[in-house]
Amino acid sequence: MKEKRPGHPQRVALFGGTYDPVHLGHTSIARTAKDTLDLDLVLFIPCRQSPHKDNPAVATQTQRLAMLDLALADMSWAERSDIEYLLPDPSFSWVTAEAIRKIYPEAKLYWLMGADQWSTIGTWERPSYLAELVEFIVHDRNKPPGLQEGFQAHHIKGHHPASATEIREQPATRISEEWLHPDVVRYLQQESIYS
Repeated sequence: MKEKRPGHPQRVALFGGTYDPVHLGHTSIARTAKDTLDLDLVLFIPCRQSPHKDNPAVATQTQRLAMLDLALADMSWAERSDIEYLLPDPSFSWVTAEAIRKIYPEAKLYWLMGADQWSTIGTWERPSYLAELVEFIVHDRNKPPGLQEGFQAHHIKGHHPASATEIREQPATRISEEWLHPDVVRYLQQESIYS
């Protein structure tokens, strides 16, 4: 567990996703959130089975965790958590937030997400309860995200062209190498995950 800064409540952002694979767009968003909101820790939380996606991940649980470990190795302010693998399916955000609250009882919790997720927040399982547990951080790629009635968020800006779908579809291209941490590229080649 990360040490608390004297005189400040610990500020922890939960950054859920499939991470199939984790790419430089993910780490760029996390860094922007960290710098903008002075976060102590960003927890990358790969979901076991997203309730918003029909297709399961291509990479295995072990492979996705390994890729996160490689991508985050040089980031003292970022860690990966396997908490959702320990919880029942599907991966509901409020359940994850409750579990993280037990680990960091004194921390101020945030939920980091993209504008596409933010646009559907009202349809999530128990969104109002989730809003009691966390403050939302919304990353906007191209245009300001719309207001969601009854919910407030911190908005951050930034753009990175990385796409996990494109990486999976074209794993051996130059684009994949530009969008991934070099150690993740080597791991993908070694494990032949998307080829």
